[in-house]
Amino acid sequence: MKDTADVIIVGGGAAGLTAALFSARRGLKTIVLTEDIGGQASTTGHIENYPGVEPIDGFVLMKRFHDQAIAAGAIVHLERVVNLTMDGQRFFVRTATSEYQAPAMILAFGLTHRRLDVPGEATLRGKGISYCPICDAPLFRDQDVAVVGGGNAAMDAALLLARFARHVTLITKHPELRGEQVLIDRLKKTPNVDVLLQAKTKEIHGTSRVEGLSVTLAEETRRFAVTGVFVEVGYVVDPTLHAQLVETDDRRQIKINPRDNSTSVPGLFAAGDITNITQKQVVISAGEGAKAALGVAAYLQQRDPSLPVADTDWTHVTPLRHEHDHGPLPNSQLKTTV
Repeated sequence: MKDTADVIIVGGGAAGLTAALFSARRGLKTIVLTEDIGGQASTTGHIENYPGVEPIDGFVLMKRFHDQAIAAGAIVHLERVVNLTMDGQRFFVRTATSEYQAPAMILAFGLTHRRLDVPGEATLRGKGISYCPICDAPLFRDQDVAVVGGGNAAMDAALLLARFARHVTLITKHPELRGEQVLIDRLKKTPNVDVLLQAKTKEIHGTSRVEGLSVTLAEETRRFAVTGVFVEVGYVVDPTLHAQLVETDDRRQIKINPRDNSTSVPGLFAAGDITNITQKQVVISAGEGAKAALGVAAYLQQRDPSLPVADTDWTHVTPLRHEHDHGPLPNSQLKTTV
């Protein structure tokens, strides 16, 4: 038997949980389907740029998002979505154990880790190769490890690992580190971290576990003895769920209308890193989730004006026209809820 909701949100990161908070507060039955709580943000050891919040562990911040959405009435199920379909004006979501349906859906499942695609990576994944420093850093206490990448995530990983490992080598193929200056300055002051610039990872060595890695540096191959390799080279879109459902760009990101996060499919909205927005930050994903939820609320009320609208945090004017309509609405057509 299918569980029915007003809106189904696929993804439990900053965008998905914020969307759940806002849609639940609008009086909509909201079901969130996610494999984990917090997504990428929950694996960040230290978030310093979320407005109004002192520096905080990423998982702790995402747990607050989750708890606030639950308190507002959202339902969160830890389930992996395996299939998304549409029939008429309803969306159907199948997980490994259940089925759900709703007249509106928000896709907010974020991105997946980019792989190095070098020899040894596939066979040694989980055997010394990690994509989650905050999860695995304590396992490498007093060992020599490497971090591959040159952006904020890689520098965060190196700084975290430096608290546990004996020595950390940060390897980037670029001529300089690409990230916030405050992180670069911290790296320079961390005695057990070295940085290799313009070094391309060539191979990861080991039989049953990681034993080392080779890099190409100044046209020479150098091998380092390490027991751990942490990969932080960005994220890519996994289009498995949405490729046949909605319009995407050349990077397979979901195209959205920036006004309300609607997509090419009526009733289908998207938010966060899976969309074609330029900037990928926790605070931006949260805002995008709020926009998507409000877009869903407006869409559903247009379909059925009898739907109840919960109290909101500000005066809301229900949109009765598309953005291409001309001229202001007369006062008689404005429907305002407080």
